[in-house]
Parts: sequence; structure tokens; C-alpha cells
Amino acid sequence: MSAVSLLQRGVAHPADTADAGEVAASPPARRTGTARWRDPRLWLGALLVLASVVIGARVLAAADNTVPVWTLDHAVSAGMAVDTSDLGVTRVHFGDLADQSRYWLADESIPQNAHTTHDLGAGEMLPRSAVSTDGASLPAQLPLGVTAAGLPTDLVAGDHVQVWAVPKPEDRRRHSELVLNDAAVLSVAEVSVTGLGGDRQVVVALSQGTATSAVLDALNGATVVLIRISG
Repeated sequence: MSAVSLLQRGVAHPADTADAGEVAASPPARRTGTARWRDPRLWLGALLVLASVVIGARVLAAADNTVPVWTLDHAVSAGMAVDTSDLGVTRVHFGDLADQSRYWLADESIPQNAHTTHDLGAGEMLPRSAVSTDGASLPAQLPLGVTAAGLPTDLVAGDHVQVWAVPKPEDRRRHSELVLNDAAVLSVAEVSVTGLGGDRQVVVALSQGTATSAVLDALNGATVVLIRISG
């Protein structure tokens, strides 16, 4: 009885063998998918990003309502020539077109032979009213021969000076005289080729109402000394 029971336990049933073979022979399942670049969600996302960039650029452009305006790189005095070499560019927001129309915009050319009609400080916007090509609006210009000892070494156009007439040592009848209390320097020539002892030409502006003949009489035979009072 014991031997029969062991043999029965070791015999495999035909149905079990067939099931095992079918399981081993079954191939793995495969999923069919669509290429990602064909996914409409991808294209929709790209369109949304592009639309956001375009809209943002337009909003920023609309918000920047400033305009470029010519500004002075350095101080200038009435009668001085002015061109783009004297100017820089600054972007400015104007409240209305009337304010904007009073200044030279940086996309406009400055006329040839233009000069300023009144003093302007460094950094100021260039007003249209301050620029003219009319020679009649130029102030009278007085050329002066000044020795190196009679002016600051760094004197430049745009400075303001006092003009003094200092008598020669041998002229004991005269005293130093203040000829012009506030004269704008229009130009300063380079150092004379004759060296430090040579004269330099300095051109100053004469304000309206100046008695030119009295100025020339005071300077006649005297040494000119320029004292800078602002610049």
C-alpha cells in the first residue's frame, strides 16, 4: 500500500503539463504608442509659450514710452558752437507732446554752424530755443592775447572769467583795473609755438550793453589777466 501511494503522487497529470507549456510559450505583451512629436498636447503647449512671449514683448514695448533726447556733455556759454560732439543721449518721458517739442530729439541732426543763444549746464537737455544759426543772435566776441602766466592752465570754453588789465611795471600812473566782471569764454587756442612765454588767444563774449570802446581803452598797453570765477 505504501508503494502504490508514492507512485500515484509522482505521476503528472496531462492537463497540468499542457497548461505549463502554454504559459512558457506566450510572448510578452507590447503596447503600441504614438510618437511624441505627433502629440497635439505638445504643439498646444508650444503655441501657448510663443503667444506668451509675443504678448509680453508688446506689453513691454507699450510701457516704454520714453524718447531719446540730446543732452549737454559739458557746460556751454552763449555764442559757443554746438554739434553732436558736445552732446550725449538720454531717454526721457514727457507728459505731453508740447513739452517734447521744446527739445532736440536724438534722432534729429543739429544744424551746421549752430551756436547756443544762452548758457547751458552739463547734463541739461538741449532746448530748441537755445540753438540758432542766425549770426545776429551771436554776442559780440572779444579776442584777447594772454600769456601763460595770465590764465589758469586748464581754462576751457564754457568757463566764466573776470578780465583784468594790469599795467606794465614802468607805467606807474595806472593801476590794475577790472575790465569785465563776468565774461564767458568762447574758445581757448592751443599753446603758442613760441613756448610758454607766448600769448594764447582767448575769445570771450561781451554781454549786451557793454561799452566796447571803454573796454578797449582799458586793455590798451596793459597785460591781460583772466581770473576764473566759474566753470
